[in-house]
Amino acid sequence: MMASSAAPTITAPPSVVGEKAMSSTSNSSPSDGEKTSMPEGDNVVVSGEDGQPAPFVRTIRGFRWILILVGIYSSMFFYSLDSTITADLVPAIVNDFSSVPMLPWLSVGFVAGAYVAILPFGKLYEKFDPKWLYVGSIVCFLGASALCGAAPNMNAIICGRVFLGVAGSGVYCGLMTLVALSTEDHEKPAYFSITAVVWSVGTVLGPVVGGAFERFNWRWAFYINLIIGGVFMPIYLFVLPSMNPLPKSVTRRQRLENFDFLGTLLMTGFSISLVMAINFGGVLYAWGSGETIALFVVGGVVAIVFGVQQYYAWFTTVKDRIFPTDMLRHKEAVLLGLSTIHSNTAAFVPIFYIPVYFQFTRGDSALEAAVRLLPLILVFSVANLSQGFLMVKFGYYWPWFFMGGALSLVGNVMLYEIDATTSTGYIYGAEVILAIGLGFCNQTAYGVIHGVIPPEFASQGIPWVMLAQYTGVTLALSIAGAVFVNGALDGLRDVLPTFAEAELNDILSGTSSAALRQVPSELRGQVIDVIVQNLRKTSIPAFFGSAVVTLISLCLNKRKLLGAGNSAPMVG
Repeated sequence: MMASSAAPTITAPPSVVGEKAMSSTSNSSPSDGEKTSMPEGDNVVVSGEDGQPAPFVRTIRGFRWILILVGIYSSMFFYSLDSTITADLVPAIVNDFSSVPMLPWLSVGFVAGAYVAILPFGKLYEKFDPKWLYVGSIVCFLGASALCGAAPNMNAIICGRVFLGVAGSGVYCGLMTLVALSTEDHEKPAYFSITAVVWSVGTVLGPVVGGAFERFNWRWAFYINLIIGGVFMPIYLFVLPSMNPLPKSVTRRQRLENFDFLGTLLMTGFSISLVMAINFGGVLYAWGSGETIALFVVGGVVAIVFGVQQYYAWFTTVKDRIFPTDMLRHKEAVLLGLSTIHSNTAAFVPIFYIPVYFQFTRGDSALEAAVRLLPLILVFSVANLSQGFLMVKFGYYWPWFFMGGALSLVGNVMLYEIDATTSTGYIYGAEVILAIGLGFCNQTAYGVIHGVIPPEFASQGIPWVMLAQYTGVTLALSIAGAVFVNGALDGLRDVLPTFAEAELNDILSGTSSAALRQVPSELRGQVIDVIVQNLRKTSIPAFFGSAVVTLISLCLNKRKLLGAGNSAPMVG
Protein backbone atom coordinates (compact mmCIF):
# COMPACT_ATOMS: atom_id res chain seq x y z
CA MET A 1 0.00 0.00 0.00
CA MET A 2 2.86 2.36 0.82
CA ALA A 3 4.48 1.75 -2.53
CA SER A 4 1.33 2.38 -4.50
CA SER A 5 0.65 5.62 -2.74
CA ALA A 6 4.21 6.85 -3.12
CA ALA A 7 4.41 6.23 -6.84
CA PRO A 8 2.00 8.15 -9.06
CA THR A 9 -0.37 6.41 -11.41
CA ILE A 10 -0.29 6.88 -15.16
CA THR A 11 -2.90 5.87 -17.66
CA ALA A 12 -0.78 4.40 -20.41
CA PRO A 13 -1.10 6.11 -23.78
CA PRO A 14 -3.49 4.37 -26.16
CA SER A 15 -0.92 4.33 -28.94
CA VAL A 16 1.07 1.84 -26.89
CA VAL A 17 -1.44 -0.17 -24.94
CA GLY A 18 -3.93 -0.92 -27.65
CA GLU A 19 -7.58 -0.93 -28.52
CA LYS A 20 -9.02 -1.25 -25.04
CA ALA A 21 -7.26 1.78 -23.68
CA MET A 22 -8.09 3.68 -26.86
CA SER A 23 -11.77 2.91 -26.61
CA SER A 24 -11.91 3.99 -23.00
CA THR A 25 -10.25 7.27 -23.93
CA SER A 26 -12.26 8.03 -27.03
CA ASN A 27 -15.57 7.72 -25.22
CA SER A 28 -14.91 11.03 -23.51
CA SER A 29 -13.22 12.82 -26.37
CA PRO A 30 -13.84 16.53 -26.98
CA SER A 31 -15.66 17.97 -29.92
CA ASP A 32 -14.17 17.94 -33.40
CA GLY A 33 -11.28 20.27 -33.93
CA GLU A 34 -10.78 20.83 -30.21
CA LYS A 35 -7.55 19.83 -28.50
CA THR A 36 -7.28 19.15 -24.82
CA SER A 37 -4.41 18.02 -22.67
CA MET A 38 -5.38 15.38 -20.14
CA PRO A 39 -2.80 15.00 -17.35
CA GLU A 40 -2.53 11.43 -16.13
CA GLY A 41 -0.12 11.19 -13.22
CA ASP A 42 3.30 12.38 -14.37
CA ASN A 43 2.78 12.17 -18.12
CA VAL A 44 0.33 13.72 -20.53
CA VAL A 45 -1.94 12.10 -23.08
CA VAL A 46 -3.23 14.64 -25.57
CA SER A 47 -6.49 14.27 -27.45
CA GLY A 48 -6.50 16.05 -30.78
CA GLU A 49 -8.92 16.48 -33.65
CA ASP A 50 -11.75 13.96 -33.84
CA GLY A 51 -10.78 12.69 -30.41
CA GLN A 52 -7.79 10.80 -31.77
CA PRO A 53 -4.87 10.50 -29.33
CA ALA A 54 -1.90 12.70 -30.13
CA PRO A 55 1.67 11.49 -29.59
CA PHE A 56 2.59 10.67 -26.01
CA VAL A 57 4.42 13.39 -24.07
CA ARG A 58 6.98 12.40 -21.43
CA THR A 59 7.01 14.76 -18.46
CA ILE A 60 9.03 12.68 -15.99
CA ARG A 61 12.42 14.34 -16.17
CA GLY A 62 15.44 15.33 -14.14
CA PHE A 63 16.79 13.28 -11.24
CA ARG A 64 13.72 11.08 -10.97
CA TRP A 65 14.01 10.06 -14.63
CA ILE A 66 17.69 9.21 -14.10
CA LEU A 67 16.77 7.05 -11.10
CA ILE A 68 14.15 5.19 -13.15
CA LEU A 69 16.64 4.53 -15.95
CA VAL A 70 19.36 3.35 -13.56
CA GLY A 71 16.89 1.07 -11.81
CA ILE A 72 15.43 -0.64 -14.86
CA TYR A 73 18.76 -0.96 -16.66
CA SER A 74 20.25 -2.56 -13.54
CA SER A 75 17.65 -5.33 -13.84
CA MET A 76 18.69 -5.86 -17.46
CA PHE A 77 22.29 -6.14 -16.30
CA PHE A 78 21.76 -8.90 -13.74
CA TYR A 79 19.46 -10.78 -16.11
CA SER A 80 22.01 -10.73 -18.95
CA LEU A 81 24.76 -11.58 -16.47
CA ASP A 82 22.90 -14.72 -15.44
CA SER A 83 22.43 -15.86 -19.02
CA THR A 84 26.15 -16.70 -19.31
CA ILE A 85 27.42 -16.83 -15.74
CA THR A 86 27.45 -20.64 -15.56
CA ALA A 87 30.04 -20.90 -18.37
CA ASP A 88 32.94 -20.89 -15.87
CA LEU A 89 31.11 -22.54 -12.97
CA VAL A 90 30.98 -25.98 -14.58
CA PRO A 91 34.12 -27.48 -12.93
CA ALA A 92 33.09 -26.36 -9.45
CA ILE A 93 29.50 -27.58 -9.86
CA VAL A 94 30.75 -30.93 -11.17
CA ASN A 95 33.06 -31.28 -8.18
CA ASP A 96 30.20 -30.60 -5.77
CA PHE A 97 27.46 -32.69 -7.38
CA SER A 98 29.27 -35.22 -9.66
CA SER A 99 26.46 -35.07 -12.24
CA VAL A 100 28.24 -34.67 -15.57
CA PRO A 101 25.34 -36.02 -17.71
CA MET A 102 23.07 -33.28 -16.33
CA LEU A 103 25.40 -30.37 -17.14
CA PRO A 104 23.73 -29.40 -20.45
CA TRP A 105 20.59 -28.58 -18.47
CA LEU A 106 22.35 -25.65 -16.79
CA SER A 107 22.21 -23.67 -20.03
CA VAL A 108 19.29 -25.42 -21.75
CA GLY A 109 17.05 -24.98 -18.70
CA PHE A 110 17.65 -21.23 -18.62
CA VAL A 111 17.12 -20.78 -22.37
CA ALA A 112 14.01 -22.96 -22.49
CA GLY A 113 12.46 -21.26 -19.47
CA ALA A 114 13.10 -17.81 -20.92
CA TYR A 115 11.81 -18.69 -24.37
CA VAL A 116 8.48 -20.19 -23.35
CA ALA A 117 7.68 -17.28 -21.02
CA ILE A 118 8.08 -14.42 -23.52
CA LEU A 119 4.62 -14.45 -25.10
CA PRO A 120 2.64 -15.16 -21.91
CA PHE A 121 4.35 -12.22 -20.23
CA GLY A 122 3.68 -10.10 -23.30
CA LYS A 123 -0.05 -10.73 -22.88
CA LEU A 124 0.02 -10.20 -19.12
CA TYR A 125 1.69 -6.83 -19.57
CA GLU A 126 -1.27 -5.83 -21.77
CA LYS A 127 -3.72 -6.60 -18.98
CA PHE A 128 -2.01 -5.70 -15.69
CA ASP A 129 -0.06 -2.78 -14.30
CA PRO A 130 3.44 -3.15 -15.83
CA LYS A 131 5.10 -1.80 -12.70
CA TRP A 132 3.84 -4.53 -10.40
CA LEU A 133 4.30 -7.33 -12.91
CA TYR A 134 7.86 -6.10 -13.35
CA VAL A 135 8.48 -5.92 -9.60
CA GLY A 136 6.94 -9.36 -9.13
CA SER A 137 9.19 -10.78 -11.85
CA ILE A 138 12.24 -9.29 -10.14
CA VAL A 139 11.23 -10.83 -6.81
CA CYS A 140 10.78 -14.23 -8.48
CA PHE A 141 14.15 -13.81 -10.21
CA LEU A 142 15.83 -13.11 -6.89
CA GLY A 143 14.09 -16.12 -5.35
CA ALA A 144 15.31 -18.36 -8.17
CA SER A 145 18.83 -16.97 -7.66
CA ALA A 146 18.63 -17.91 -3.99
CA LEU A 147 17.49 -21.42 -4.96
CA CYS A 148 20.49 -21.83 -7.29
CA GLY A 149 22.89 -20.53 -4.67
CA ALA A 150 21.57 -22.79 -1.92
CA ALA A 151 20.98 -25.83 -4.17
CA PRO A 152 21.79 -29.11 -2.34
CA ASN A 153 22.00 -31.14 -5.58
CA MET A 154 22.03 -30.85 -9.37
CA ASN A 155 18.26 -31.21 -9.72
CA ALA A 156 17.71 -28.20 -7.47
CA ILE A 157 20.12 -25.97 -9.37
CA ILE A 158 18.56 -26.99 -12.70
CA CYS A 159 15.10 -26.09 -11.36
CA GLY A 160 16.54 -22.79 -10.23
CA ARG A 161 17.97 -22.13 -13.69
CA VAL A 162 14.61 -22.85 -15.33
CA PHE A 163 12.84 -20.46 -12.94
CA LEU A 164 15.58 -17.87 -13.57
CA GLY A 165 14.82 -18.07 -17.28
CA VAL A 166 11.06 -17.71 -16.75
CA ALA A 167 11.36 -14.83 -14.29
CA GLY A 168 14.07 -13.24 -16.43
CA SER A 169 11.67 -13.09 -19.37
CA GLY A 170 9.23 -11.25 -17.13
CA VAL A 171 11.95 -8.80 -16.13
CA TYR A 172 13.07 -8.27 -19.72
CA CYS A 173 9.54 -7.90 -21.09
CA GLY A 174 8.73 -5.51 -18.25
CA LEU A 175 11.77 -3.38 -18.91
CA MET A 176 11.02 -3.10 -22.62
CA THR A 177 7.36 -2.35 -21.89
CA LEU A 178 8.26 0.35 -19.37
CA VAL A 179 10.68 1.97 -21.81
CA ALA A 180 8.08 1.83 -24.60
CA LEU A 181 5.34 3.30 -22.38
CA SER A 182 7.49 5.98 -20.74
CA THR A 183 9.25 7.49 -23.77
CA GLU A 184 8.11 9.52 -26.74
CA ASP A 185 8.22 7.86 -30.16
CA HIS A 186 11.27 9.73 -31.38
CA GLU A 187 13.17 8.90 -28.16
CA LYS A 188 12.67 5.15 -28.31
CA PRO A 189 15.63 4.22 -30.57
CA ALA A 190 18.08 5.95 -28.23
CA TYR A 191 16.75 4.33 -25.06
CA PHE A 192 16.52 0.89 -26.66
CA SER A 193 20.14 1.33 -27.76
CA ILE A 194 21.17 1.68 -24.13
CA THR A 195 19.25 -1.52 -23.39
CA ALA A 196 21.31 -3.34 -26.02
CA VAL A 197 24.57 -2.02 -24.58
CA VAL A 198 23.68 -3.11 -21.04
CA TRP A 199 22.62 -6.54 -22.31
CA SER A 200 25.89 -7.01 -24.21
CA VAL A 201 28.08 -5.90 -21.32
CA GLY A 202 26.26 -8.24 -18.92
CA THR A 203 26.47 -11.16 -21.35
CA VAL A 204 30.23 -10.77 -21.72
CA LEU A 205 30.87 -10.14 -18.04
CA GLY A 206 28.89 -13.25 -17.08
CA PRO A 207 31.81 -15.67 -17.58
CA VAL A 208 34.20 -13.17 -15.96
CA VAL A 209 32.05 -12.83 -12.84
CA GLY A 210 31.37 -16.56 -12.79
CA GLY A 211 35.07 -17.35 -13.08
CA ALA A 212 35.93 -14.95 -10.28
CA PHE A 213 33.37 -16.49 -7.92
CA GLU A 214 34.35 -20.02 -9.00
CA ARG A 215 37.73 -19.43 -7.36
CA PHE A 216 36.06 -18.31 -4.14
CA ASN A 217 32.62 -19.95 -3.89
CA TRP A 218 30.47 -20.59 -6.97
CA ARG A 219 27.26 -20.11 -4.99
CA TRP A 220 27.97 -16.39 -4.68
CA ALA A 221 27.69 -16.08 -8.45
CA PHE A 222 23.94 -16.42 -7.79
CA TYR A 223 23.76 -14.70 -4.41
CA ILE A 224 25.19 -11.53 -5.98
CA ASN A 225 21.80 -11.00 -7.65
CA LEU A 226 20.20 -10.63 -4.22
CA ILE A 227 22.59 -7.81 -3.37
CA ILE A 228 22.04 -5.97 -6.67
CA GLY A 229 18.28 -6.44 -6.46
CA GLY A 230 18.18 -5.28 -2.85
CA VAL A 231 20.08 -2.09 -3.65
CA PHE A 232 17.69 -1.06 -6.42
CA MET A 233 14.43 -2.39 -4.93
CA PRO A 234 13.47 1.01 -3.43
CA ILE A 235 13.53 2.49 -6.95
CA TYR A 236 11.30 -0.30 -8.25
CA LEU A 237 8.83 0.14 -5.40
CA PHE A 238 8.72 3.89 -4.80
CA VAL A 239 10.00 5.68 -7.92
CA LEU A 240 8.59 3.73 -10.86
CA PRO A 241 5.13 5.04 -11.82
CA SER A 242 2.12 2.76 -11.98
CA MET A 243 0.37 2.47 -15.34
CA ASN A 244 -3.18 1.30 -15.97
CA PRO A 245 -3.52 -0.53 -19.30
CA LEU A 246 -7.22 -1.16 -18.61
CA PRO A 247 -9.82 0.78 -16.63
CA LYS A 248 -9.63 0.20 -12.88
CA SER A 249 -13.17 -1.18 -12.95
CA VAL A 250 -11.92 -4.29 -14.80
CA THR A 251 -11.36 -6.99 -12.18
CA ARG A 252 -8.44 -9.42 -12.10
CA ARG A 253 -10.77 -12.25 -13.03
CA GLN A 254 -11.99 -10.33 -16.08
CA ARG A 255 -8.41 -9.59 -17.12
CA LEU A 256 -7.60 -13.31 -17.09
CA GLU A 257 -10.98 -14.48 -18.39
CA ASN A 258 -9.84 -15.23 -21.95
CA PHE A 259 -6.13 -15.71 -21.31
CA ASP A 260 -4.74 -18.28 -23.74
CA PHE A 261 -3.74 -21.01 -21.27
CA LEU A 262 -3.96 -23.75 -23.91
CA GLY A 263 -1.75 -21.83 -26.32
CA THR A 264 0.78 -21.22 -23.55
CA LEU A 265 0.84 -24.94 -22.69
CA LEU A 266 1.26 -25.99 -26.33
CA MET A 267 4.01 -23.46 -26.97
CA THR A 268 5.84 -24.63 -23.87
CA GLY A 269 5.60 -28.23 -25.05
CA PHE A 270 6.96 -27.81 -28.55
CA SER A 271 9.61 -25.23 -27.57
CA ILE A 272 11.14 -27.39 -24.85
CA SER A 273 11.00 -30.52 -27.02
CA LEU A 274 12.81 -28.89 -29.94
CA VAL A 275 15.38 -27.10 -27.76
CA MET A 276 16.17 -30.38 -25.99
CA ALA A 277 16.41 -32.27 -29.28
CA ILE A 278 18.90 -29.83 -30.80
CA ASN A 279 21.00 -29.37 -27.65
CA PHE A 280 21.10 -32.98 -26.49
CA GLY A 281 21.47 -34.62 -29.92
CA GLY A 282 24.95 -36.12 -30.16
CA VAL A 283 25.75 -35.12 -26.57
CA LEU A 284 23.39 -36.93 -24.20
CA TYR A 285 21.69 -38.98 -26.92
CA ALA A 286 22.86 -40.14 -30.33
CA TRP A 287 21.25 -38.28 -33.24
CA GLY A 288 19.60 -41.46 -34.44
CA SER A 289 18.49 -42.61 -31.00
CA GLY A 290 14.86 -43.13 -30.08
CA GLU A 291 15.06 -40.29 -27.54
CA THR A 292 16.24 -37.71 -30.08
CA ILE A 293 13.76 -38.80 -32.75
CA ALA A 294 10.93 -38.76 -30.20
CA LEU A 295 11.81 -35.21 -29.13
CA PHE A 296 11.75 -33.97 -32.73
CA VAL A 297 8.50 -35.78 -33.51
CA VAL A 298 6.73 -34.60 -30.35
CA GLY A 299 7.97 -31.05 -30.89
CA GLY A 300 6.81 -31.01 -34.51
CA VAL A 301 3.37 -32.47 -33.78
CA VAL A 302 2.73 -30.11 -30.86
CA ALA A 303 3.88 -27.16 -33.00
CA ILE A 304 1.31 -28.08 -35.66
CA VAL A 305 -1.43 -28.38 -33.03
CA PHE A 306 -0.35 -24.99 -31.65
CA GLY A 307 -0.67 -23.43 -35.11
CA VAL A 308 -4.17 -24.84 -35.58
CA GLN A 309 -5.22 -23.77 -32.08
CA GLN A 310 -4.01 -20.22 -32.74
CA TYR A 311 -5.73 -20.07 -36.13
CA TYR A 312 -9.13 -21.10 -34.75
CA ALA A 313 -8.62 -19.44 -31.32
CA TRP A 314 -9.64 -22.57 -29.38
CA PHE A 315 -10.43 -21.85 -25.69
CA THR A 316 -9.57 -18.18 -26.12
CA THR A 317 -10.56 -15.22 -28.29
CA VAL A 318 -8.98 -13.89 -31.47
CA LYS A 319 -7.72 -10.85 -29.59
CA ASP A 320 -6.28 -12.87 -26.69
CA ARG A 321 -4.35 -15.47 -28.69
CA ILE A 322 -0.89 -15.90 -27.20
CA PHE A 323 0.92 -15.56 -30.52
CA PRO A 324 0.95 -12.02 -32.01
CA THR A 325 -0.71 -13.21 -35.21
CA ASP A 326 -1.66 -9.68 -36.31
CA MET A 327 2.03 -9.00 -36.92
CA LEU A 328 1.99 -11.58 -39.72
CA ARG A 329 -0.37 -9.33 -41.70
CA HIS A 330 2.11 -6.47 -41.85
CA LYS A 331 5.04 -6.82 -44.21
CA GLU A 332 7.24 -4.40 -42.30
CA ALA A 333 6.66 -6.17 -38.98
CA VAL A 334 7.51 -9.53 -40.55
CA LEU A 335 10.69 -8.11 -42.11
CA LEU A 336 11.75 -6.53 -38.82
CA GLY A 337 11.12 -9.83 -37.03
CA LEU A 338 13.21 -11.77 -39.55
CA SER A 339 15.99 -9.18 -39.34
CA THR A 340 16.02 -9.47 -35.55
CA ILE A 341 16.23 -13.27 -35.69
CA HIS A 342 19.17 -13.24 -38.08
CA SER A 343 21.03 -10.31 -36.54
CA ASN A 344 20.99 -12.10 -33.18
CA THR A 345 22.26 -15.23 -34.89
CA ALA A 346 25.10 -13.15 -36.33
CA ALA A 347 25.85 -11.71 -32.88
CA PHE A 348 25.65 -14.48 -30.32
CA VAL A 349 27.61 -17.19 -32.10
CA PRO A 350 30.87 -15.19 -32.14
CA ILE A 351 30.22 -13.80 -28.65
CA PHE A 352 30.07 -17.34 -27.27
CA TYR A 353 32.80 -18.98 -29.36
CA ILE A 354 35.58 -16.38 -29.63
CA PRO A 355 36.53 -16.97 -25.95
CA VAL A 356 36.53 -20.73 -26.57
CA TYR A 357 38.99 -20.21 -29.44
CA PHE A 358 41.41 -18.31 -27.20
CA GLN A 359 41.15 -20.91 -24.44
CA PHE A 360 42.32 -23.65 -26.77
CA THR A 361 44.81 -21.83 -28.99
CA ARG A 362 46.39 -19.44 -26.46
CA GLY A 363 45.88 -21.38 -23.26
CA ASP A 364 43.83 -18.53 -21.77
CA SER A 365 41.94 -18.98 -18.57
CA ALA A 366 38.21 -18.42 -18.76
CA LEU A 367 38.69 -14.92 -17.34
CA GLU A 368 41.43 -14.04 -19.83
CA ALA A 369 39.39 -15.42 -22.73
CA ALA A 370 36.35 -13.34 -21.78
CA VAL A 371 38.50 -10.20 -21.70
CA ARG A 372 39.37 -10.88 -25.36
CA LEU A 373 35.82 -9.79 -26.21
CA LEU A 374 36.38 -6.26 -24.95
CA PRO A 375 37.08 -4.82 -28.44
CA LEU A 376 33.78 -6.23 -29.66
CA ILE A 377 31.78 -4.99 -26.69
CA LEU A 378 33.32 -1.51 -26.51
CA VAL A 379 32.91 -0.84 -30.23
CA PHE A 380 29.41 -2.36 -30.21
CA SER A 381 28.40 -0.03 -27.38
CA VAL A 382 29.62 3.07 -29.22
CA ALA A 383 28.09 1.97 -32.54
CA ASN A 384 24.76 1.07 -30.95
CA LEU A 385 24.42 4.33 -29.07
CA SER A 386 25.44 6.28 -32.18
CA GLN A 387 22.84 4.44 -34.25
CA GLY A 388 20.13 5.20 -31.69
CA PHE A 389 20.83 8.93 -31.62
CA LEU A 390 21.40 9.30 -35.36
CA MET A 391 18.22 7.41 -36.23
CA VAL A 392 16.34 9.77 -33.92
CA LYS A 393 17.86 12.71 -35.78
CA PHE A 394 17.46 11.58 -39.40
CA GLY A 395 14.55 9.14 -39.15
CA TYR A 396 15.54 6.56 -41.77
CA TYR A 397 15.99 3.04 -40.46
CA TRP A 398 16.59 0.77 -43.49
CA PRO A 399 20.20 1.98 -44.04
CA TRP A 400 21.15 0.81 -40.55
CA PHE A 401 20.03 -2.73 -41.33
CA PHE A 402 21.87 -2.63 -44.66
CA MET A 403 25.14 -1.31 -43.23
CA GLY A 404 24.85 -3.51 -40.15
CA GLY A 405 24.20 -6.66 -42.14
CA ALA A 406 27.00 -5.96 -44.62
CA LEU A 407 29.64 -5.12 -41.99
CA SER A 408 28.73 -8.03 -39.73
CA LEU A 409 28.92 -10.30 -42.79
CA VAL A 410 32.50 -9.16 -43.39
CA GLY A 411 33.38 -9.72 -39.73
CA ASN A 412 31.86 -13.19 -39.55
CA VAL A 413 33.50 -14.27 -42.82
CA MET A 414 36.84 -13.11 -41.40
CA LEU A 415 36.26 -15.29 -38.34
CA TYR A 416 35.49 -18.23 -40.60
CA GLU A 417 38.99 -17.91 -42.09
CA ILE A 418 40.90 -18.34 -38.81
CA ASP A 419 43.11 -21.26 -37.83
CA ALA A 420 45.10 -22.16 -34.73
CA THR A 421 47.93 -19.75 -35.64
CA THR A 422 45.86 -16.71 -36.66
CA SER A 423 47.24 -13.52 -35.11
CA THR A 424 45.42 -11.87 -32.26
CA GLY A 425 45.40 -8.58 -34.19
CA TYR A 426 43.48 -10.19 -37.07
CA ILE A 427 40.82 -11.50 -34.69
CA TYR A 428 40.52 -8.15 -32.94
CA GLY A 429 40.10 -6.51 -36.34
CA ALA A 430 37.30 -8.94 -37.18
CA GLU A 431 35.69 -8.18 -33.81
CA VAL A 432 35.74 -4.43 -34.49
CA ILE A 433 34.15 -4.75 -37.95
CA LEU A 434 31.59 -7.21 -36.59
CA ALA A 435 30.82 -4.95 -33.63
CA ILE A 436 30.15 -1.91 -35.81
CA GLY A 437 27.74 -3.91 -37.94
CA LEU A 438 25.94 -5.44 -34.97
CA GLY A 439 25.72 -2.07 -33.25
CA PHE A 440 23.93 -0.68 -36.28
CA CYS A 441 21.25 -3.37 -36.60
CA ASN A 442 21.03 -5.73 -33.63
CA GLN A 443 18.43 -3.88 -31.51
CA THR A 444 17.12 -1.42 -34.09
CA ALA A 445 13.72 -3.10 -34.48
CA TYR A 446 12.73 -2.21 -30.90
CA GLY A 447 12.89 1.49 -31.70
CA VAL A 448 11.13 1.10 -35.06
CA ILE A 449 8.29 -1.36 -34.53
CA HIS A 450 5.76 1.07 -33.02
CA GLY A 451 6.25 3.44 -35.93
CA VAL A 452 5.40 0.90 -38.63
CA ILE A 453 2.33 -0.92 -37.30
CA PRO A 454 -1.22 0.39 -36.76
CA PRO A 455 -1.85 1.84 -33.26
CA GLU A 456 -4.45 -0.82 -32.46
CA PHE A 457 -1.75 -3.51 -32.73
CA ALA A 458 0.92 -1.56 -30.85
CA SER A 459 0.64 -3.75 -27.75
CA GLN A 460 1.95 -6.68 -29.81
CA GLY A 461 5.01 -4.82 -31.07
CA ILE A 462 7.49 -5.38 -28.24
CA PRO A 463 6.51 -9.06 -27.64
CA TRP A 464 6.89 -9.66 -31.38
CA VAL A 465 10.44 -8.30 -31.47
CA MET A 466 11.32 -10.05 -28.21
CA LEU A 467 10.09 -13.36 -29.62
CA ALA A 468 12.24 -12.81 -32.70
CA GLN A 469 15.27 -11.96 -30.57
CA TYR A 470 14.92 -15.04 -28.37
CA THR A 471 14.26 -17.22 -31.40
CA GLY A 472 17.49 -16.00 -32.98
CA VAL A 473 19.54 -16.52 -29.84
CA THR A 474 18.03 -19.94 -29.07
CA LEU A 475 18.37 -21.32 -32.59
CA ALA A 476 21.83 -19.83 -33.11
CA LEU A 477 23.35 -21.24 -29.95
CA SER A 478 21.54 -24.56 -30.26
CA ILE A 479 22.59 -25.12 -33.88
CA ALA A 480 26.12 -23.79 -33.41
CA GLY A 481 26.54 -25.88 -30.26
CA ALA A 482 25.36 -29.02 -32.03
CA VAL A 483 27.67 -28.34 -35.00
CA PHE A 484 30.69 -27.71 -32.77
CA VAL A 485 30.22 -30.49 -30.21
CA ASN A 486 29.27 -33.22 -32.66
CA GLY A 487 31.92 -32.35 -35.23
CA ALA A 488 34.66 -31.95 -32.65
CA LEU A 489 33.75 -35.20 -30.86
CA ASP A 490 33.91 -37.10 -34.15
CA GLY A 491 37.33 -35.62 -34.86
CA LEU A 492 38.64 -36.29 -31.36
CA ARG A 493 37.54 -39.91 -31.52
CA ASP A 494 39.75 -40.34 -34.57
CA VAL A 495 42.75 -38.57 -33.02
CA LEU A 496 42.36 -40.09 -29.53
CA PRO A 497 40.83 -43.54 -30.05
CA THR A 498 41.92 -44.78 -26.61
CA PHE A 499 40.23 -41.96 -24.67
CA ALA A 500 36.88 -42.60 -23.01
CA GLU A 501 33.86 -40.55 -24.09
CA ALA A 502 33.81 -38.72 -20.74
CA GLU A 503 37.44 -37.68 -21.22
CA LEU A 504 36.71 -36.36 -24.71
CA ASN A 505 33.80 -34.32 -23.36
CA ASP A 506 36.06 -32.98 -20.61
CA ILE A 507 38.62 -31.84 -23.19
CA LEU A 508 35.93 -30.25 -25.32
CA SER A 509 34.36 -28.31 -22.47
CA GLY A 510 37.25 -25.87 -22.61
CA THR A 511 37.08 -25.42 -18.85
CA SER A 512 39.74 -27.91 -17.75
CA SER A 513 43.35 -27.38 -18.80
CA ALA A 514 44.25 -30.53 -16.86
CA ALA A 515 42.20 -32.62 -19.29
CA LEU A 516 44.06 -31.20 -22.28
CA ARG A 517 47.40 -31.79 -20.56
CA GLN A 518 46.58 -35.49 -20.41
CA VAL A 519 46.79 -35.62 -24.20
CA PRO A 520 50.23 -36.79 -25.39
CA SER A 521 52.29 -33.81 -26.54
CA GLU A 522 52.70 -35.21 -30.06
CA LEU A 523 48.89 -35.32 -30.46
CA ARG A 524 48.02 -32.04 -28.75
CA GLY A 525 48.46 -30.00 -31.92
CA GLN A 526 46.10 -32.30 -33.82
CA VAL A 527 43.53 -32.02 -31.04
CA ILE A 528 43.63 -28.22 -31.18
CA ASP A 529 43.39 -28.27 -34.98
CA VAL A 530 40.27 -30.45 -34.79
CA ILE A 531 38.67 -28.12 -32.26
CA VAL A 532 39.51 -24.95 -34.23
CA GLN A 533 38.28 -26.49 -37.47
CA ASN A 534 34.90 -27.10 -35.86
CA LEU A 535 34.88 -23.69 -34.20
CA ARG A 536 35.15 -22.23 -37.70
CA LYS A 537 32.01 -24.11 -38.72
CA THR A 538 30.01 -22.24 -36.08
CA SER A 539 30.58 -19.08 -38.14
CA ILE A 540 28.48 -20.47 -40.99
CA PRO A 541 25.08 -19.78 -39.36
CA ALA A 542 26.49 -16.43 -38.19
CA PHE A 543 27.48 -15.10 -41.60
CA PHE A 544 24.34 -16.60 -43.12
CA GLY A 545 22.37 -14.49 -40.63
CA SER A 546 24.32 -11.38 -41.61
CA ALA A 547 23.65 -12.00 -45.29
CA VAL A 548 19.91 -12.39 -44.67
CA VAL A 549 19.80 -9.09 -42.74
CA THR A 550 21.52 -7.34 -45.66
CA LEU A 551 19.03 -8.71 -48.17
CA ILE A 552 16.01 -7.94 -45.99
CA SER A 553 17.14 -4.34 -45.59
CA LEU A 554 16.59 -3.78 -49.31
CA CYS A 555 12.91 -4.72 -48.87
CA LEU A 556 12.23 -2.38 -45.94
CA ASN A 557 10.31 0.87 -46.37
CA LYS A 558 12.48 3.81 -47.34
CA ARG A 559 10.39 6.40 -45.48
CA LYS A 560 11.15 8.30 -42.30
CA LEU A 561 9.71 7.35 -38.93
CA LEU A 562 6.94 9.63 -37.65
CA GLY A 563 8.33 12.34 -35.40
CA ALA A 564 11.95 11.82 -36.44
CA GLY A 565 14.26 14.70 -37.07
CA ASN A 566 13.97 16.00 -33.52
CA SER A 567 16.98 15.73 -31.28
CA ALA A 568 15.89 14.19 -28.01
CA PRO A 569 17.93 14.64 -24.85
CA MET A 570 18.62 11.46 -22.92
CA VAL A 571 17.86 12.98 -19.54
CA GLY A 572 16.51 16.14 -18.07
